[in-house]
Amino acid sequence: MLTNVGVSISSFFLLITLVIICVFRELRNSDRFKIMRHLVIALICVNLFFLVLEVKVKNRSTITCSIFAGCLHYSLLAAFWWMLFMSSDLYMKVIHPFADHRRRFSNSRYVGWIGPIIVVGVTAGITRENYASNQCWLNTKSGAIWVFIFPVCLTVLVVAVQLLVIGYAAFKKHQLPNQSEDELQKLKRIRTLFGGILLLLPTVGLSWIFGVIIVFSDSKTFEQIFVILNSMQGLFIWLSQCVFSEEVRKALKKSFRNRVTQDKNIETVKRSKCNAGLITTEDI
Repeated sequence: MLTNVGVSISSFFLLITLVIICVFRELRNSDRFKIMRHLVIALICVNLFFLVLEVKVKNRSTITCSIFAGCLHYSLLAAFWWMLFMSSDLYMKVIHPFADHRRRFSNSRYVGWIGPIIVVGVTAGITRENYASNQCWLNTKSGAIWVFIFPVCLTVLVVAVQLLVIGYAAFKKHQLPNQSEDELQKLKRIRTLFGGILLLLPTVGLSWIFGVIIVFSDSKTFEQIFVILNSMQGLFIWLSQCVFSEEVRKALKKSFRNRVTQDKNIETVKRSKCNAGLITTEDI
């Protein structure tokens, strides 16, 4: 019940987040939201396969279970890789500001979606019929589950280290005297992006620590915490990346101002036509 309700709510807010990113041009052109868009799409796929697996189907064959397990495995790996790319993007811009960030993002798109296919394919090829369990997830007895646990732990560790380095670098730059207005604005953007990733890490990364625990433990408490945190990822992402995002608020304000200005201009034209006695069929 917790999974079905949470995943449904999460999917709803993930779709809202995706629409917001795609609608506003400022967000579409932002490197941060370009990566966020891929992360959201990966998480929507995760939720979709979770809901499919919740449907009770009798006598699922081994091949069917392996296909479902592979799809879920692939989607989760993609989500973690895009989470890593998001923190790495900020890390590179702070530590190596003169690198070719546009080319790096182009390469990330291929790695983020093709890389997980290679991992899933190699794992399924090695374990074969022992790839999936009876629950249509990675088999613990064959060791296939470690192909998921290891990347999760490594991703969370790398992201945490990158955030520590970014935080320290931002703190040191803030201490520098006589900074120009451009440098202060850049530092402000770094702090904003840093805060966004920091809010994102507990929901996308750290929550899976409980998932690792329940693999080796039968604790119902940890299982419920894991289900609640993981199934509500979409809501947390919407809150941290849209509701509390200064970039999104600016895009909304700009769109509202443009709409108001456009309506005023149309009204002015109509009034001018009326005053000049040039009322057309379209006006009527």
